[in-house]
Amino acid sequence: MSAPHFKVTHALGAIPVHTGRGMKVQLLISESCVPCSQAVKVWRQVAEERALDFSVVNLSDPEGRCLADKLDLRTIPAVVIDDLLVAIGVQSLEEARALISSP
Repeated sequence: MSAPHFKVTHALGAIPVHTGRGMKVQLLISESCVPCSQAVKVWRQVAEERALDFSVVNLSDPEGRCLADKLDLRTIPAVVIDDLLVAIGVQSLEEARALISSP
């Protein structure tokens, strides 16, 4: 079995995250947001455990601004799964796992 491939999107632009098959999970953050760093740690761990198409999207990037506008998002961190806003704030590992296990 090969190692998972990762990419992170941050102020410097898009860098590929987990390329496994499965649901698309986007974590919207800002580099100036202190709780966002904890959310990134939680979701990276979950992405390593599961086959997720995972990316961290910074609101300072065009992709992040576009997604935030599309979702009318005003609070971060925010979790988008398969193009639907499903959570705001920092989830525990158990909460994050439950979000991706929900039908």
